Amino acid sequence: MFENYDLFKTMIHLRPDGSAEAGDPGGGRRAALTGDAESLWTIGAFHAESDTAVHADHWERHPNGHEVLLVFSGALRVYLREEGPEPVTTLRAGQSFVVPPGRWHRLAVEEPADLLSITPRSGTEHERAAA
Repeated sequence: MFENYDLFKTMIHLRPDGSAEAGDPGGGRRAALTGDAESLWTIGAFHAESDTAVHADHWERHPNGHEVLLVFSGALRVYLREEGPEPVTTLRAGQSFVVPPGRWHRLAVEEPADLLSITPRSGTEHERAAA
């Protein structure tokens, strides 16, 4: 059966066997935390009204692939830990950024934004950012 999905409420899970399935947005995060490789990649959209929506207080890295970030509206700052305390770029509507594999990164909201991420889930790590 063919269906359409609200990507802001559903995450697309791309499986190792080549299949794609709409599912629980939290499923990709749980797979990342537990190391479950059921989802090889996830595609998700987020309304980022504040830093809480983009886990600005946590660093994240994906050792098994690039993460693609696309901003549809608003503006987000991208930080790479190895580059220091300043953002490496600010993404505005229509812009994208590719985070290299294994690079610690975090986002912060400059102005409320809509973000699409394409993320390799296997092996994802999180670490609290220093206050």
